[in-house]
Amino acid sequence: MSISDPLIKELKGYILEATKTSLSDSVTDTQSFLLPLCQLLETIFRKGLNHTVHSAFGLTKRDYWSWVEKTAQVSAAVDSTYRRVVEAVASNPCVSTPQGRGRLYIRHGLKNKCLHVPVETIVRMKCNDGIYEEDSIIGNEILGEIFLSLLYQCSHINFDLKLENASFLDETWQLPIYQEHELVPCMDLGVYLGHVSGRAVVVKVEEGSVAAEDNKIEVGDVIDEAFGTCIHGWRRGRVSSLLRQKKGLPVSLKVIKGHYSNGMVFPGVVPLLRRLHLDVDSLEEKFRETALNENQETSLISNHLGGHVVQYCGNVSVGVSGDVAHIEHAISAVLCQNREPVTVSLITGEIGVQALLKSNKKMLLSHSYTEISSCGRRNDLPEYFAYIAGDTSCTISLHFTCYVFKASSVEQSKEILLTLADGFHRTHWAV
Repeated sequence: MSISDPLIKELKGYILEATKTSLSDSVTDTQSFLLPLCQLLETIFRKGLNHTVHSAFGLTKRDYWSWVEKTAQVSAAVDSTYRRVVEAVASNPCVSTPQGRGRLYIRHGLKNKCLHVPVETIVRMKCNDGIYEEDSIIGNEILGEIFLSLLYQCSHINFDLKLENASFLDETWQLPIYQEHELVPCMDLGVYLGHVSGRAVVVKVEEGSVAAEDNKIEVGDVIDEAFGTCIHGWRRGRVSSLLRQKKGLPVSLKVIKGHYSNGMVFPGVVPLLRRLHLDVDSLEEKFRETALNENQETSLISNHLGGHVVQYCGNVSVGVSGDVAHIEHAISAVLCQNREPVTVSLITGEIGVQALLKSNKKMLLSHSYTEISSCGRRNDLPEYFAYIAGDTSCTISLHFTCYVFKASSVEQSKEILLTLADGFHRTHWAV
């Protein structure tokens, strides 16, 4: 009789999806399958776990993180990467519970390709010693081997996860938007903080202040780091003191946004906002209205200029040839740069193409069609498109650069490429 478990079958599906994605790009936090994959891994780690076992690892009533941590401490032959990962998780001030540390370990393990190591210790080195019951996956001889083989497969997938985004893993697997800002040197950011549950929550932002510019900091946001220092658990007044110490330096902040791009409040901050007596419903209404206005403004800009609102992802040099064959690799290279994309209006005119920043309408890129040698997109990532342009007319240029964009839909990407192709073919014939 064959031994199976529905969790293993489900895990195979997610790992297959991750493997397909990794053939062309890294797996990031934006992939829709990542959250359920992590949740499923945690479910398997917990299935059949004996929470009150006393073993060679010295376990008491703990979550799976406890035996994971002990494995790194007691085994001299353990993988050095795994040991560093466990130490990094254990010392991270952003997580304080076994649940939070276990979740952060899963994310670290995926990124650093060592998630299999503790399971390997139990399955291959027979160190279960009562940690898992026989009806578990890890404690079962056959299912444990199957699970281990799937974790080995994970170690061949490139997971590029933002590990700094960890402050709410104690409460939820759902990740907020995590932003990094560098503001001009100042003594007063114009931000008022409320401290609750060890977190610095923005309760007011002064109009016209440094922080208020382009809504970088908003009510409901959580300041996670300041000047490279985690401020989780800080008392009231310490952030102001740090600003005084760093007087004259640019203010670097890492911020957990209190809402998503559609205006919905991040569920993790809701109890914090209520404890600070902020009206969550009113905030969400305001955020949604702002998001709607921005979308309408984007549409108006596009219609007014005859352009398309897209995300500019960056550029990369492709050498002395502007051949279309470079585009597929160049798109991957730009995405690996992990640059924050900027919203632009891409205008394809009669003699060339221009990209204007949505925020201030300033010109970001401008190329005549005679400089453009090719354009195209990847079949596996059709919403990303690019064009290659020389530093002079493409017929004599010796240096070419590929410029990469992301459209809002596959249809928009196709439409832009057709317009670009028509433009530079028409102009080349005219020349």
